[in-house]
Amino acid sequence: MILDLSKKEHLPMINIYKKCKGIALVDKYLPKLSPLNKMYVIHSLEDWEKVEHEFPVQMMTVRCDCPKGVNGKLPNGQTFNRDRVQEYIEEVKSAVPDAVIILEDMKSGSNERIHTQGGVNLDIQIGDHVYIDYVGPGFDCRELCTGKAAHETWNIPWNEVPFLKDSEITKYKTSEISQEEYVETAKERILFLIKAFPDRKEEILQTMPKRYNGISRQIFRDVREQVIFPLWLQHEQLLRDGLGSFGVEVNVVEDGTLVPMEIEVPDRFKNKDKNSQER
Repeated sequence: MILDLSKKEHLPMINIYKKCKGIALVDKYLPKLSPLNKMYVIHSLEDWEKVEHEFPVQMMTVRCDCPKGVNGKLPNGQTFNRDRVQEYIEEVKSAVPDAVIILEDMKSGSNERIHTQGGVNLDIQIGDHVYIDYVGPGFDCRELCTGKAAHETWNIPWNEVPFLKDSEITKYKTSEISQEEYVETAKERILFLIKAFPDRKEEILQTMPKRYNGISRQIFRDVREQVIFPLWLQHEQLLRDGLGSFGVEVNVVEDGTLVPMEIEVPDRFKNKDKNSQER
């Protein structure tokens, strides 16, 4: 069966998959920022053959997921030409036969991987804190979600969220990467991008910044106003939905648009060490 995120009757079946549920939660809590034109969850190559012509030839975004309770090492999500989807499905099914494939038709620019302004991960504990992890231009949430890199971090007390000013970018900062460490993260990112886009090697090398210059005030402001504060306003509904503790993945694409990829349920993100609250 092909599951369609736009169909309410399909949501209970979509929500049995952890990553799929996280994507659906973006549609619910941050609908103005949703990057999706459409999303299907499919189970087989036969399903793909039925819908492949509904998706773009270039910059096709494909991810995968397991049912709750099923474990297995799955490949990372990919953004590539549509003709590579079949190979990806075969790889996923070989790793975990019960896995599903997430097909995403995303708004223009939303799945850009090379020309970005960075990525933000939020770790939110309602009533306690909002942790912010950030990676800079040329990166996205992949590095944050896999634990490969965080270029800057902040710890904001929950009760301070309504009063946040631009100056809090300094007040609540807990760490910043050294330039030597940044270079190592950039090398790893370049290798990842070249593997994903082998025909764009020179573009990737030219685009990646040589130094880390810190988060811009505009990005900090946009994350505060478009993501953190709207979620703070909805905290009672989040608690009713069992989301007292959750994460949010947000990519920042080339023009500065915020692209939330998932609102992660507790077993989809790693809680920060409480000691990191000390600066």
